[in-house]
Amino acid sequence: MRKNVSISTEELLFHLKKKGDFFSAEKLAQDLKINFKELKQAKKELEKWEYMIESDSKKGYKLAQIPDLLLPMEIKFDLKSKILGQEIHSYKALNSTNDLAFDLAEGEAPEGTLVVAEKQSKGKGRLGRSWFSSPKLGIWMSLILRPSILPSQAPGLSIAASLALVLTTKELTGLPAFIKWPNDVIVNNRKFCGILTELSAELDKINFVILGVGINVNHTERDFPKNLRNIATSLRIEKGEQVSRVDFLKRFLEKFEKIYLQYKKTGLLTFKDECLRHSYLLGKKIKIQVGSEILEGKAENLDDNGALILRTKEGLKTITAGDVSLL
Repeated sequence: MRKNVSISTEELLFHLKKKGDFFSAEKLAQDLKINFKELKQAKKELEKWEYMIESDSKKGYKLAQIPDLLLPMEIKFDLKSKILGQEIHSYKALNSTNDLAFDLAEGEAPEGTLVVAEKQSKGKGRLGRSWFSSPKLGIWMSLILRPSILPSQAPGLSIAASLALVLTTKELTGLPAFIKWPNDVIVNNRKFCGILTELSAELDKINFVILGVGINVNHTERDFPKNLRNIATSLRIEKGEQVSRVDFLKRFLEKFEKIYLQYKKTGLLTFKDECLRHSYLLGKKIKIQVGSEILEGKAENLDDNGALILRTKEGLKTITAGDVSLL
């Protein structure tokens, strides 16, 4: 169940974070324009969210420990994006963040609304597959996007998000990550991130897009089911140490927003060379299953809408979606 956080509670957390040391209760109450009773209530509310706050009758309050949870207050703190993540719905458990985001979008939730959960019981992957979403180890999230683009341009949003994930991974961990068309991000030849886009669209326009992202952050090998251990990985496994989920999510939102805003104007054109440099498939022989048809060839290029250009024996083919494996 989602918890609502009062403005005074968010402001108390903001002040304690900025101070980094003890903050007198009198000064806090004065700055927040609340009385001492309301200040104590705000402190109790933060403690319900698993924040540890030291109290001293003379010195006041000090933030001692921040919970390892994807809380709106943590995500919004110093977040530099202007659209993505400005409205956040955060849950301890959901069936699927994509399903809830879809419902919110139909209810006119604004562009950039973020739905995030600590655990999904019915996490969704492509082609009706499930996504393993263990609690407190990964980032399970969905964004509501309302781009004024044609439905044919929508596949490129997965590539655009993948590029933002590659850049975030490199910046925060130093790990080289790669885009595996159409919707995966790979480190050390194993998948650590998947993307699922779902549309509400008409023939010539998109009403909204739900961009679902699942990121394996702090899993160990033992956290994965045995059938996934050879194909899945996490940032923690590859880096050898834990990675802040909040920092990763914030940095992704900031990077993806810049790419997304440009994508709405020019498609992938501005970023295509960068996407190709980070492509896992480019120049490799691959097999693609598109419905009941199986195609083989060499991954040669991407078009400006994110479709894969495949060189086959019969010539070049443009593929908008499919299940890919290396030959």
